[in-house]
Amino acid sequence: MLKTILLTCMLGVSQIVNAQKAPQLNVVATTSERNWNGIAVSNDNRLFANFPRFDKASDNPSLVEIKDGKEIPFPQNEWNMWQPGKNPENAFVSLNALYINRDDNHLWVIDPGDPFFEGNIPGAPKVVEIDLATNKVINVFLMDNQMAPQGSHLNDIRIDGHWAFITDSGTGAILVLNRDTKKVRRLLANSQVTKADPNAQAYIDGYRLQDKNGKAPVSNADQIELSPDKKTLYFMGSFGPNLYRVAVADLLNENLSENELAQKISIDRKMKPVGGIVMDKKGNLYLSETGTIRCESPDKKTLWTIKDKRLVWPDAYSIAPDGTFYLVVAQISSMPKMRGGKDLRKPPYYIFSFKP
Repeated sequence: MLKTILLTCMLGVSQIVNAQKAPQLNVVATTSERNWNGIAVSNDNRLFANFPRFDKASDNPSLVEIKDGKEIPFPQNEWNMWQPGKNPENAFVSLNALYINRDDNHLWVIDPGDPFFEGNIPGAPKVVEIDLATNKVINVFLMDNQMAPQGSHLNDIRIDGHWAFITDSGTGAILVLNRDTKKVRRLLANSQVTKADPNAQAYIDGYRLQDKNGKAPVSNADQIELSPDKKTLYFMGSFGPNLYRVAVADLLNENLSENELAQKISIDRKMKPVGGIVMDKKGNLYLSETGTIRCESPDKKTLWTIKDKRLVWPDAYSIAPDGTFYLVVAQISSMPKMRGGKDLRKPPYYIFSFKP
């Protein structure tokens, strides 16, 4: 049995009545070679995880299905055989996120195409759609240098019907993809709401995150989520301090100018640095904060907090059909570019689950 510290977190007297007992944190899988940072659980409970190409020592595969504790390359073809110099359009170059569209059980894969933090390889930024009934790639949405300019980092995705919404945490923007026409619109690229707050500083165990030159990391529009009714899109930078909200109808309204769209965006709530967010069917928001997983109700009250020292930058979530939450621990905050040039990552890297 895992030793997990369970805390009931209450920010005020009015919240005591609504506070709930935190769920149990369980180990699903571990890996010792590379840190993963994306996860997806299919409608039939298949578990997928991805490995970004952060380090030059990183090897294939980039995407795996986890079966019986084993990492099986998925799909088992040239998609997991990329090497520098090879065609990047039909191979995974440096993955960042996974997502299951519950409507059709398709797996969506986000490839920023920027291995080793050395810039985007032409032809590499893309979104890949895989039909899990056949385990075949059925769509590759290539992003040209207008939709994914140099310095961009396609980060995360949410889907509603014909539309896919993608964050660019590198240069700061939200992309709207029409799945039928394959047309992409790049929105809010000139707005401050998609840009990192220069005053926001992230601290881990009292240490200010910084690279070897003392420069603080920058994360523009990163986390993204849709409301349960799919009418509102939420987004933020990793280090806060604001979670923004915008009506999906406004994002899809091509008659709005950039300034008009920006004026329709509001601050939903203040946020600490987070690795990932997800919202359940009730509108509860789950936050991957430093060393913790915290659940906030729709009225922004903390319902419970899991605290565990193994949660070193808990990252992406996937909610299975039975309501079980899965998440990866990516240890991003322990990487050299965050720790003054020192690599403080310590295997194993975990996948956890919990069920509220």
